[in-house]
Amino acid sequence: MFLLLGTMTFAQTQTKSDNYKYGNAVDVAYEVSFPMGNLNNGAGSSWAGTTVRYEFGMGKSWVGMITSGYLSFADKNGQSYGAVPLQIGTKLRFVAGWYGMVETGFHFFSTSGPTAYSSPTEWGYSVGTGYEIPLSKLLSIDLSTKYQYNTDNLSYWNTRAGLMFKF
Repeated sequence: MFLLLGTMTFAQTQTKSDNYKYGNAVDVAYEVSFPMGNLNNGAGSSWAGTTVRYEFGMGKSWVGMITSGYLSFADKNGQSYGAVPLQIGTKLRFVAGWYGMVETGFHFFSTSGPTAYSSPTEWGYSVGTGYEIPLSKLLSIDLSTKYQYNTDNLSYWNTRAGLMFKF
């Protein structure tokens, strides 16, 4: 009886450990963005960005991602810019902690100023890299940086620091 119970417990522990390492996760992050291209003409740096990313395992080193949130860019020339990204993507883990990522999707921009308001929707893609620091089996810190290109050259460089909850 003890041998059977011990074997079942050990088997469940091994499976659970593998699932935590490459399973699902929710990542809540603070983001800082630096406008480039045409976005730099009217927007200043974003020090107030928050995103949530859902990750799901697609293989031993491959992870799918869905990301959304809100980025608020600083006023410049009396204009106020905001963006809501909605993107899907993938991560490929290279070595312990390091990964590369690509994303594609839409940004819903809003621009307001003293005389005008617009809300363009722009398609774009991003390429980046990151590093995950495990704190426990269920919790990690996720640090990343990426270049985000959007149509009409509303592009920005982004750095992200997140807390990842695994399940």
